[in-house]
Amino acid sequence: MTSILIDDIEDILVSSGIYPNRKTLLEDSYRALFRSGPELTRKIALELYSHHEISLTRGAEICGLNIENFKELLRENGISIDITPDTVDEVHSDVDALLGAL
Repeated sequence: MTSILIDDIEDILVSSGIYPNRKTLLEDSYRALFRSGPELTRKIALELYSHHEISLTRGAEICGLNIENFKELLRENGISIDITPDTVDEVHSDVDALLGAL
């Protein structure tokens, strides 16, 4: 499919009112792509985590896994599990909040 045809399809979907704008069309397209290819979603989560763009918890959430299973997925793909100062600070903040609630 050529880019001209893709542009034409985008124009039709937006101009006909099926989608209010190109951004909404792209978001819906990505959601459909991720639903149809869960392996793609996992690869993206692994890539984001390995570049320190998402946390361990967010990576697990994206993959639909619990944290321990996401850690296993990281190990299987040769990605080290880092505890960064941000993560440590977040834990301290959470502990402080919990202690304050008591």
